[in-house]
Amino acid sequence: MKKLLVMFMLTLFSMGAFAQTEQGQSAFGFNLGYNFNDIGNASLGIDYRYCLTDEVRLTPSISHLIKNDGLSAWAIDMNAHYIFKLSEMCSFYPLAGLSLSFWKADLGGFSDILGTDLGSAKETYFGVNLGLGGEIYATDQITVGLEAKYNIIKDFDGAAVAVRVGYSF
Repeated sequence: MKKLLVMFMLTLFSMGAFAQTEQGQSAFGFNLGYNFNDIGNASLGIDYRYCLTDEVRLTPSISHLIKNDGLSAWAIDMNAHYIFKLSEMCSFYPLAGLSLSFWKADLGGFSDILGTDLGSAKETYFGVNLGLGGEIYATDQITVGLEAKYNIIKDFDGAAVAVRVGYSF
């Protein structure tokens, strides 16, 4: 019932809103999500979107995968979106891009053969993003969206889903 009420409210707020994907348009957003890698990390992130054309935009972003089972990460992504406008109030897009992630494993309590505490281990990985997203234009400046992507990365590949709220200018 709550989901139905939220969708109804979003529909009401979006009446009279216009598509925010015009060439030269920019947007800043905040997202909250979950990564379905082997560990399962919640994520927080920010992004910037710039429309190169009415259909193509670039989206650099940075996300923090919150520590779970001693594993956390920072991810820097550069994705491109190809926007399909379904109406003046909503659109969807496939995405593709590159990812650079910095993983940290807290190894507290583990020691090597000589009894030296290992502390933590850090690894940097390069990956590729593929996915889909959609957004509703709640007002002329505010968007609400959902994005699902798969990050292909050595040892830590997995799907990710995030909800995004953005401000266009």
